[in-house]
Amino acid sequence: MLQWFGEMIGLPVAFLPFAENGTGGGVIQSSASECNFVALLAARFEIMKELRQRFPFVEEGLLMSKLIAYCSKEAHSSVEKAAMIAMIKLRILETDSSFRLRGETLQTAIIEDRNLGLIPFFVSTTLGTTSCCSFDVLSEVGPVCTHNGLWLHVDAAYAGSAMICPEFRYLMAGIEHAMSFNTNPNKWMLVNFDCSTMWVKDQFKLTQALVVDPLYLQHSWTDKAIDYRHWGIPLSRRFRSLKLWFVIRSYGVEGLQHYIREHVRLAKLFECLLLADEQLFEVVAEVLMGLVCFRMKASDELNQLLLTKLNSSGRIHMVPASLNDRFVIRFCVCYENSTERDIHIAYEIIKQTAISLREPIPEPIAENYELEMEEAEQYDQMMQDKQKNRNSPNVELNKNSSLRRQSIGSTPPLHSQQQPQNLGNSPLAVGIGNEQTLSGHSPSSLTSSTGSDRRRLHTLAEKRSFLVRMVSDPKCYNPKIVRHLNMRAHNQTSAELFRDRTLRQAIQQGSFQQRSSLGAGTSHGGRIGGAGKAPFSSGKYACMSIDQGSDEDDYSSLYFQNDQNIGI
Repeated sequence: MLQWFGEMIGLPVAFLPFAENGTGGGVIQSSASECNFVALLAARFEIMKELRQRFPFVEEGLLMSKLIAYCSKEAHSSVEKAAMIAMIKLRILETDSSFRLRGETLQTAIIEDRNLGLIPFFVSTTLGTTSCCSFDVLSEVGPVCTHNGLWLHVDAAYAGSAMICPEFRYLMAGIEHAMSFNTNPNKWMLVNFDCSTMWVKDQFKLTQALVVDPLYLQHSWTDKAIDYRHWGIPLSRRFRSLKLWFVIRSYGVEGLQHYIREHVRLAKLFECLLLADEQLFEVVAEVLMGLVCFRMKASDELNQLLLTKLNSSGRIHMVPASLNDRFVIRFCVCYENSTERDIHIAYEIIKQTAISLREPIPEPIAENYELEMEEAEQYDQMMQDKQKNRNSPNVELNKNSSLRRQSIGSTPPLHSQQQPQNLGNSPLAVGIGNEQTLSGHSPSSLTSSTGSDRRRLHTLAEKRSFLVRMVSDPKCYNPKIVRHLNMRAHNQTSAELFRDRTLRQAIQQGSFQQRSSLGAGTSHGGRIGGAGKAPFSSGKYACMSIDQGSDEDDYSSLYFQNDQNIGI
């Protein structure tokens, strides 16, 4: 498969596994991160082997401390992580105005570091950077690496699949200077994860760096076939080549070429739509593949707000990036069957949202913000009042009698038939032994002002999608949102909703029946009455009241942990 796929994307013959008298070879790794790390390990092994021969009496740790690698500021984060794991210094180089690494920049850095006593040995370049899909100039960087004896690795995780189309291969001019190359068919070639193809010019330089051969892994077929445990970090490997074969077999080379060309065409269409409205948007980087980096002609804060609103809407999802310390939005054509209609719809969504933000006073945003602030303040005040009421003694104890249970409303004499009170201005709580006849009340009358306010205060948790905010902006943290998502508040709200639902069912099916008085005892553990038995009278519904000032956990336990004590 690596032979076929390498020929499809136009790799030099030196990389292909079955080239006549060649030393190249390929392997399918789990990710581009592993490819970058393995290439760095191979390069480190080669330079350390050379240094040990030149300086046999110098400690290996001292020699390794002098090594330094290079990458551009637009390189993937996995390059930096690979250097951390390999304990190698990494120098991040600046790019040109098109976000490309140039040969002159690399040559200058090599000279400076050698004057400081460091040993340059590895360069990681990128074809199709993550931030803006820029292409490092291999035709300039490659000769510099060859002249200075550096290992050149080319990371084409995203754009490498596009090299199936001959018209894009000019972007990889200079690939003949590379020692290793990788691309991810699972990114842009319809192959499911994981599938990262990697080629090297000299497979023995790679395997020598990773050979660990204990006795329990040795066998007599070592020279008969390729042992891929020496080509990567893991010992066990999945059979990844089959899914790559199925995709190529199903679509064919021409089908895959059409698929990639269509995505590039649609990205160009989106770019044209942005450029047509030059008063509102600007395209930040050149569009070469299926990625368009743009921003609204406004501050970074307003662009962040635009992205947050778009992602929160659930209609479109995009990811940000930073180019020259400016906040940009990345629009990537990913869907296999994307059409021009999809692009126009996406653009209209972005445009209308941007226009609403550019208004001098965006009324919907201002109203929502003011409402949220008002709700948050009322919620904080309610919680403070509740804490004060909880700390103040509001239940009197009779030394000669058991603890008296009370309801929040007024308590009529037992077994008395009174006209129902208007519960519209009082909280709802009905206790066994102090229920009133509630016939004649509509379910709407149960919605008290306190209950309505409480539910309105909880709309902030419903309006916010915390997951979407975490995905779109992981640094965005609002303590008020977290407080609304607090489990304790959730349990309290659930208990109140359960109570209201029970009372509504009671009203719809008939009036409450009077219950016998509640004996001495506590509500803890779900025991009602002195002996843990609930003296329910013959009625269909029963609700329990709790001591004023009792803890919320008791309230929740009465309604949820001990359902057997509630007649429903």
